[in-house]
Amino acid sequence: MRVAVIGAGHHGLVAAIALTTRCEVLVFEAAEEPGGGVRSAELTLPGFRHDVCAGFFPLTAASPVFTRLELDLEWVNPTVAMVHLLEADGRAISLHREIVPTVRSLEACAPGAGRAWEALVASLWPHRRRLIDAALSPLPAVRPTLRLLAGMRGRAIQLAPMLLASAATLGHQLFGHPDAAAWLAGSGTHADLSPQAAGSGAFGLGLNFLAHAVGWPFPRGGAGALSAALVQRLCALGGELRCGRAVEAIELARGRVSAVRLAGGERVRVDAVLATLSPAPLLRLLGPGALPGRLERRLRDWRYGLGTIKLDWALSAPVPWTSAQAREAAVVHVGGSLSQLTGSLVQAGLGEFPTRPALVVGQHTLHDPSRAPDGQHTLYAYARVPQRPGLTEEEMAQRVELQIERFAPGFTRLIRGRSIRSPAALEAANPSLCGGDLASGSCELDQQLIFRPAPALCRGRTPLPGLYVAGAWVHPGAGVHGVSGAAAARALLADTRRRRVR
Repeated sequence: MRVAVIGAGHHGLVAAIALTTRCEVLVFEAAEEPGGGVRSAELTLPGFRHDVCAGFFPLTAASPVFTRLELDLEWVNPTVAMVHLLEADGRAISLHREIVPTVRSLEACAPGAGRAWEALVASLWPHRRRLIDAALSPLPAVRPTLRLLAGMRGRAIQLAPMLLASAATLGHQLFGHPDAAAWLAGSGTHADLSPQAAGSGAFGLGLNFLAHAVGWPFPRGGAGALSAALVQRLCALGGELRCGRAVEAIELARGRVSAVRLAGGERVRVDAVLATLSPAPLLRLLGPGALPGRLERRLRDWRYGLGTIKLDWALSAPVPWTSAQAREAAVVHVGGSLSQLTGSLVQAGLGEFPTRPALVVGQHTLHDPSRAPDGQHTLYAYARVPQRPGLTEEEMAQRVELQIERFAPGFTRLIRGRSIRSPAALEAANPSLCGGDLASGSCELDQQLIFRPAPALCRGRTPLPGLYVAGAWVHPGAGVHGVSGAAAARALLADTRRRRVR
């Protein structure tokens, strides 16, 4: 059986590796190199190696899919996972891999919040593996959920409302202090959700808890090392990777997938296609009427989230944060107070580029000097912005740099080189990131679980025989975890076995 996998991002590579046990596998990637958002490149100056998109990998460390793959990688796992900056004067709260220094940092800014976080983590800690398995399992996650419920008993009923609450509400309920609520909400802004949005609390709680459970690690030398390890495994198992080969159409015959047509006209006969494209580019490959009407309308109406602007810098020295804690952190949330965080996301949602954008800043070279020349550093920052920001790239970059300068006076004097990628540039490089949405679909509650993207697709199988889907737009959503890729491959192999039996 011959299978075409469209897209050599991590979901496509994970799926292709699983399929090599039973199938002839061809992976087609439009870009000149594999990896999708899990790549590294010299974006600014020679010798400065930057992560193109994904930079930190807590979900990879937690994922059962990657645990089973046992890839040969060297991981860097910083002691201080994250620092949330509250004020330009250096006030901040840190998130450590260890619980004790995290509690101390919370208590210093928000008395009582540290003890509350310690109590919550202690109540969840015995169930951490079951919690992770339930969150990172294909639907229906019956067994992981039953194991979780059996282990937690009454505590599960108390946890459920937390997962539906906004980050602001959950933070106030847990800590009773706005600074600690901002610390929690800052992690929620990794998604496209305002701290006031229902469900945003689950993102903040989940990411911060993972810092204690597995850390916020990254591959030494760059994110591309992870994709290189996947490609090496695929090729060793007999799979074939073709980069620079864009698929222009998925062809059908007698009501099922029969071939893919590549740019330039080449036609490759296949028995099945596993596509990791998000809804808009996938529908362009299928053409109208290929999927049932209601499902096709769902995908045409799929709601992409906020756009993203991402900047990478080559620096002559580390960032001179006024906060001593931030000078040690892997990730710095330049967000300020809860109201400032909320204001940034609300402005973006209203179509305005934020006056003071909430930033996620990555400091890889503090912990991995191999990514830059001796004594010099890389830095990245991204912010959630409108899909059409209405500013030039230079204007957006200046606003981002001014925000960092507020918390790190002298930062701009250290810049030796800079790369700017607007929402339009992100989409041009990867059509699945429509409008610069890194998650290929808004993370709001109505696009989660069976509605990511629809009950007919959330497990990777589609109503069109021979077509399977994976990616950030399929449950369990964004992040480098490989779950939807592995689930789609399992569905394809199960259907193949059933066809053989019949």
